[in-house]
Amino acid sequence: MNHILKLPLCFSLLISCFQSAISQLHYPDERWPIGSNQFPGSDGYGNAWIHFQDDTITIEEAILNMDFESTVAVASNENGELLFYSNGCEIRNTNGELMENGEGLNPGPLHDWVCDGGYTVPKGMLALPLPDSPTKWLLLHTGGKYDPINKLLYGPFYSTEIDMGANNGQGAVVSKNNILSDKEIEPFAVVRHGNGRDWWVVVPEYTTNHYQVWLLDPTGISLQTVQEIGPAIGCRRIGSSVFSQDGSKYARTNNCSAVVLDFDRCGGVFSNPIPLERPPHTLGGGGLAFSDNNRWLYATSQLCIFRADLESNAPFLDSLFKQPYYEGVSDYVFGTSLAYMQWAPDGKVYMNAQHREKFLSAISLENDTFQYEQGILPLPVYAVRTLPNFPNFRLYDEQGSICDSLSIDGPPLSIHGPVFANAGIFIYPNSAKDKLTIDSNQCKWQPSEIHIYDIYGREALRLRHPEFIKIFTFNLPNITPGIYWCKVSDGRSHHVFQKLSIVN
Repeated sequence: MNHILKLPLCFSLLISCFQSAISQLHYPDERWPIGSNQFPGSDGYGNAWIHFQDDTITIEEAILNMDFESTVAVASNENGELLFYSNGCEIRNTNGELMENGEGLNPGPLHDWVCDGGYTVPKGMLALPLPDSPTKWLLLHTGGKYDPINKLLYGPFYSTEIDMGANNGQGAVVSKNNILSDKEIEPFAVVRHGNGRDWWVVVPEYTTNHYQVWLLDPTGISLQTVQEIGPAIGCRRIGSSVFSQDGSKYARTNNCSAVVLDFDRCGGVFSNPIPLERPPHTLGGGGLAFSDNNRWLYATSQLCIFRADLESNAPFLDSLFKQPYYEGVSDYVFGTSLAYMQWAPDGKVYMNAQHREKFLSAISLENDTFQYEQGILPLPVYAVRTLPNFPNFRLYDEQGSICDSLSIDGPPLSIHGPVFANAGIFIYPNSAKDKLTIDSNQCKWQPSEIHIYDIYGREALRLRHPEFIKIFTFNLPNITPGIYWCKVSDGRSHHVFQKLSIVN
């Protein structure tokens, strides 16, 4: 029997300030799988989906035939339809069946030890669409091995290619466990390239100040450089790394220190390192997140949340929980433990626990505000140290930069969704079938170009708008039904975007 929990708007920020009669635009980070089947039939055991959709969070028990233990990846298309998911051991399709050639991920002794359940490498997996390919995805994943001193070491760094065009849309693994790096590494982080199409993948090398910078473009993934910058982080326990929501900053932490770097989304180059020491009493935690405005960096240990003011002359990580927040005891949270952090489509940053919990906690990090909400997201099953490792899929091109040359001008999106100003331009019908009309009668500037993009920034249509026609109707070519962005511009500095549903 399915258990469905819908959380109203008071539990989350609005995903978008734009209201429309057309369907919601979907992103690959809207579905989070959780749960363990370790003890079938026991209370709290089983699987569930956390689904961020429109103005609600839906939590629904499901039969996923999979245990999640720290490692997780999931992929869905522009219509919000599930494609596949993985726990680091195997890949299953939308029907919950083992995908063709989808077994045996992350081979080695750790796989053999833990894969009667789920893989145990936190933040160790992510699915990305292959640029300019309508059906192929790349699964990036990190192997691990047990070490008697360090407990868990990361590496190698792998890629696995999936073609969703195979088996009538159920997919097949084309190649798997391709070793990209055989070094000992730390959790990777991903950000979209400034051209709006490709992806940067940054892999820090364990206990060093070396950063592998990989590029995923239409030809596949390739190593661009290994940059040596900032202090070496030589702590024993592995933490995590993360990009800011606008991609301009990057942070990395473990159990004794952290570092913040500026990042160039065009060249894939780091600069301006800012070292941050963690207070000496902290335990391992590993969570990292930037505030919306990039002023604050937040980090967790098992019982604390720390914050550093990056605009300060001497930034440092300081505990946010001080007397009299908890009378008699300072610096600690109670009733749970804190592990990793992940921005969600509702504008909150969710945190999982170091142990089994039937809830997720969250913090709100909009600009200079901070609000901790312990247990804000109740769950029907246990979440077992599992949290996805999504990039900001709503970040597109770096407009006006030297690399913004592919005419893939994505909408001006943030974690909270798009900000629109129609500038007197009206695009209709909202559900287009074979024709579309652009009405610019009330526009103060002259539209001259029309572009239609899918959710991944791939261009489906480009044409010139006759400058002397204020109401322009044109035929749509054979475009796959789904949700798209329509951009109308003057070819220079003015442009507007509108969501567009293309139907049969």
